[in-house]
Amino acid sequence: MRARPLGLMCMSALVAGMLSFLSGPAQSRNTPPNKDVPSFPRRTVMVLQGRDYRLDPEGLFWTGDKKQDQDGAGNDLGKAAAGFLSSEPELEVLRPQAGPPSDEAGEERGIVARGFLHLGSELYRNFRLNDAVKALEKGVEAARSEFLDVTDPDLLSDLYLFLGLSYLEAGSAALAHVSFKNMFFVTPGRRFMKGYFPDEAEIAIHAAAVDFRKTFPIGRPLGSAARATRFARKSGARQLVYVFLSRGGEGDVVGVRVLGPSGPHRSFIPEFSTDFSYKNASQAKELVSRAMSAWLACAKLPSRVEPKHRLPSFYMDTSGSYSVFLKYPTRNVFHNVGFGIGLSYQILENLDFFTRLNLFTSFPDKYDDLVVGYTAFKGTLGVGYTLRGDWGRMFLHTGFDLQYLSDFASSTSPNCKFFGVDSEFCASADVKGLPYRFLGGINVTIGANVTISGPIYLLVQAGITAYFFPAGLDAPLNYPFTAEIGLGYAFQ
Repeated sequence: MRARPLGLMCMSALVAGMLSFLSGPAQSRNTPPNKDVPSFPRRTVMVLQGRDYRLDPEGLFWTGDKKQDQDGAGNDLGKAAAGFLSSEPELEVLRPQAGPPSDEAGEERGIVARGFLHLGSELYRNFRLNDAVKALEKGVEAARSEFLDVTDPDLLSDLYLFLGLSYLEAGSAALAHVSFKNMFFVTPGRRFMKGYFPDEAEIAIHAAAVDFRKTFPIGRPLGSAARATRFARKSGARQLVYVFLSRGGEGDVVGVRVLGPSGPHRSFIPEFSTDFSYKNASQAKELVSRAMSAWLACAKLPSRVEPKHRLPSFYMDTSGSYSVFLKYPTRNVFHNVGFGIGLSYQILENLDFFTRLNLFTSFPDKYDDLVVGYTAFKGTLGVGYTLRGDWGRMFLHTGFDLQYLSDFASSTSPNCKFFGVDSEFCASADVKGLPYRFLGGINVTIGANVTISGPIYLLVQAGITAYFFPAGLDAPLNYPFTAEIGLGYAFQ
C-alpha cells in the first residue's frame, strides 16, 4: 500500500477534531427534569463505570469464532450502585454515557483522538513506526484530556494497544510494557484472538497482564487525584463513586471508593473506602448496596448541612466622638468632642465602601491659648478591608478626609486673652489664625463592630488623618487623632 505523507494525514486528523476539541465529558442524568416537581437542594454524584480487574493472564487469547470479553460483572456493580443511590431524593445521580459521547451541538467528542488512532494504526501497518508512535501519543493525550477513559474507554484502549505494538516493533519494549498495562487499566476485560498478533506481541501483552495484576494501583479511578479532580469539576459532580472487582488472597473482592473534595486545594481523594470478599454476583451487588448505605449514613447531604448564616451587607451607626490634633500651635493640646454617623456597604465579602460624618466642638486648652473656639464638620469617604463572622466584623478603612473649621485663633498674649482678640490692647501680631477654613487629607481608621444582640452591634474605632491641603503637611494644625464608640444596626 502506498503511504500518504505524514504531514497531510496529521492535518486531516487535526482539522477533523477542531469542532469538538474544547468540549467536556458527557454524562447522562438519572432522572429527566420535571417542571411540575418542586426543586430542592441535591448533591450531584457521578457513578463511574464498574470494572472487573479479575484478570487471568492465561485467558487473554481466545480461539474460535466468538470474542470473550469480560466486562459485564463490573458494569453490573456500577449499575447496582447507581440504582441504590437513585432512591435517595437528596442525590442527583449522573452516569457516563457509553460509546462516543456528543456535546450539546450534536458534534461527536473524541474526533481528535479517533483521527490519531486511524492515522497511527495505518502508519503502524506501513511500518512507519516512529511516525506511528508520535501520532498515537498525541491521540492518547487528546483522549485523556477529554476523559475518554471514562466516557469511551474502548477508544483509549485501542490507542494504548497500537501504541504498545508500535513501541514493541520499534525496539522500546519497556515503553510497550507500560502502554499494555495502561490498556488493561482502561479495559481490564479485553481479550484477543489467538494468532492475530505475532508471537512476540502476545508474549509482551501476557507479561504486561501478569505485571498489571501485581503492581497496578487499580483503586485509583482516572489514575490520579489530579485527574479525578479535573473530571469532577468538569462534570459538575460533588462526589465520584467507583466500584471494581479484583482477586484477593482468599478469593474475589469487591472494592468501593467514594471520592470527594478535601484539603486546601479541594482535591478529590477517597472519603469512603471499603473492600469485601464475596462468593457470587448476587452477594456482590448486595455488598455494594450496603457500602452505599454506609456512606450515605455519614454523607453531608443538603438536609444535614447547617445552612450558612447570611452575613449583613449594610451597616449604619451613630457614635460619640473625641478628637485631638497631634500638631497644634498652642502650648498644650486642646480637645474636641462631638458625635458621628456612619454608613458602610459590603461590595464584596472582604471589601466595603464607607462614608462618615462628624460634628465637633472645641474646648480650651490648659493655658487658654485657644482664644477663639470653633465648630468643625468632618466627612470621610473611602473603601475598607473587612474580616466578618457571626460575631461581627473587623475593618481597616482608608479614604479621603475633608474638615471644615468655622473659626480658629490662638494667642499666648495675656492682653488678648483678657480683653479679647478684637480689643485695642491685643496686637494682631500676637494672634495666630488659619488663612483657610478647609483641610483635606488621607485618613486611616481601624475598628470593629461587635454583635450585641441580633443586628445591633457595638462600634469601636480609632483613626488618624494627615492633611496636605491646602498648606501641606507643615500646616500649624494637622494630624487629628479620632476615637469613637457607639451603637449600630446591621441590615441583611
